[in-house]
Amino acid sequence: MADGPNCKCNRWVISLQAAFERDDFEKLFRKGVQSITEEEFKRIPEFRHREDALACLFGKLLLRHSAQKFSGEPWKNIKFERTERGKPYLATPAETKFGLNISHQGDYVAFASSCTPNVGVDVMRLDTERNNKTADEYINSMAKSASPEELRMMRSQPTEAMKMTMFYRYWCLKEAILKATGVGIMKDLNSLDFRVNMQDRYRPGAFVTSTTVLEDGRLQDQWIFEETFVDGKHSAAVCKDKKLPRECVFRQDPEAKIFFSKVTFDALLENAEVINPMPNDAVDIFEDFMKKPRKTF
Repeated sequence: MADGPNCKCNRWVISLQAAFERDDFEKLFRKGVQSITEEEFKRIPEFRHREDALACLFGKLLLRHSAQKFSGEPWKNIKFERTERGKPYLATPAETKFGLNISHQGDYVAFASSCTPNVGVDVMRLDTERNNKTADEYINSMAKSASPEELRMMRSQPTEAMKMTMFYRYWCLKEAILKATGVGIMKDLNSLDFRVNMQDRYRPGAFVTSTTVLEDGRLQDQWIFEETFVDGKHSAAVCKDKKLPRECVFRQDPEAKIFFSKVTFDALLENAEVINPMPNDAVDIFEDFMKKPRKTF
């Protein structure tokens, strides 16, 4: 949680596995699906796996929960719309100055907010499974997404695990900046060239802010990147505007660190209201959800 009274910078994650293990999961799920709009709910039943459907619900609830918390607007009045490129933004209340973003991968749905309008977050599970490819073979198969310097850095790491960790590091950074800018999907990801300072140790417990990015060879110094870990298996990156308002904790203290904290399903619904009541109090929706196959984490 941000320390400043008006600072909107937060970093949260919610665990899918922890939610499934709750004794009150059905009750919370049924309230959750009725606490988002009909339009927001539409995509959830389309997911094949239970984890992806729940992650989608958590994403909607994280955005709505944070918007209500930061603005004070009643839950039922909160409204999100999307830009032409598909980036969600807060339409009601209008003209808010803070930015919100979500990401899902592995066991977590991650959330980041900023006192500035532009923020992007990405979380990645550090998988060791590479479809029977060596780290070098895997990196080569994804080479079109990396700059020459990024490829050199990945390939020069001394172990298979370190090569893959570097790959995921770059991938997180690229996703975070694309989400902050609202580009979404970029044809030539290799035009984004991230430069990391290897003296800043990248490992669980770290909070790295020294990374910079070039686009087509030009330094993009309007951004700050935060690189952290949710746990030993999930890394995360946040991209945000460098120019910060006075009330932001990061401007008040340039050495400030905000790590991802875990939130619970019931906390997301703390101030939630039923805005899309469903037949039979969503019992049928829950039963259909439980029929979906599970993924293995």
